[in-house]
Amino acid sequence: MKSLPLVSVVIPTFNEENNIEKCLNSIFKQSYPKERLEVIVVDDKSSDRTVDIVKKYPVKLLYSGAHHGEISKMIGYRAAKGEFAIYLDADVELIGKKWFQKMLRPLLENKEIIGSVTRKYTRRSDPPLERFITFDSLQRDSIYQFFSPSIEQSIIEKRAGYSVCQYKLNQIPPAGRCLYRRKQVIKLVSRYKMFLELDFLVLLVENGHDKFGYVPKAGLYHHHASNILQLIKKRNYNLKKVYLGRQVRLYKWFDISKPKDLFRIICWIIYANLIIPSILMGLYKSIKFKDWAGMYEPVVNLLVTDTILLAALSDKRTQSLFNHD
Repeated sequence: MKSLPLVSVVIPTFNEENNIEKCLNSIFKQSYPKERLEVIVVDDKSSDRTVDIVKKYPVKLLYSGAHHGEISKMIGYRAAKGEFAIYLDADVELIGKKWFQKMLRPLLENKEIIGSVTRKYTRRSDPPLERFITFDSLQRDSIYQFFSPSIEQSIIEKRAGYSVCQYKLNQIPPAGRCLYRRKQVIKLVSRYKMFLELDFLVLLVENGHDKFGYVPKAGLYHHHASNILQLIKKRNYNLKKVYLGRQVRLYKWFDISKPKDLFRIICWIIYANLIIPSILMGLYKSIKFKDWAGMYEPVVNLLVTDTILLAALSDKRTQSLFNHD
């Protein structure tokens, strides 16, 4: 019998003592052979108990002092040796015990598929904001849904256990947490210091790697944000550290140099600040998903939109982000 492939899992951490144990437990409870799993934790000089907890598990522990999650991801990805590799945030939990088998199936059955992606789920006991965000399979809140395609829109074929997706430039769903064929990806991104997962999707599609496997039944819990303040902090971090970073971005949600995109931005800002349309949409979602958490719609729309808008307008790098040729 042919041995199962080695799979590398990269986890960046910084003060994750409240999350990392659940994440690692969900990995090591899997039925996938432990000797075929390589788990790499890249810690960014945590000041809490994160490292002490990590050392209780059979993982490779690396360190980064960059204070940047995407740099930590790349450090781990470069150190990985698996035929396939994925990064997981410390606030992620894998669902079930055959997660790796399910995610590997598209890659083992179809050589054209470069990566596998799954959807996010939530428990009824999770915070209402987390349940609200997870109404969307990729945890896109409404502003991201407005400016990006869903993973379901890219499906071209359904097979047993997964769907085959084909991405197109300017129509790439923001599904960056993929189980990749590591060598093909690292070959394309070797010049990058940061693991920019959405930009790498663009690079892959530009180089002919446009097929992905969508495995919704694998699933994971991503405890993205339990309250509005956490969500705003994460959006600000992404804006300042990633979207407005020194690295020229390939994945663009919109381009303000294009009249059509500028018009859409203005329409969204008006929509989010009118509030009443968002209240009606929140009622609709609450009924559709049978969860009152849908009423977070107007709050999230208003606060996230205006926070991002104010932060972007006050940052000198905004123009270079959206107008780069």
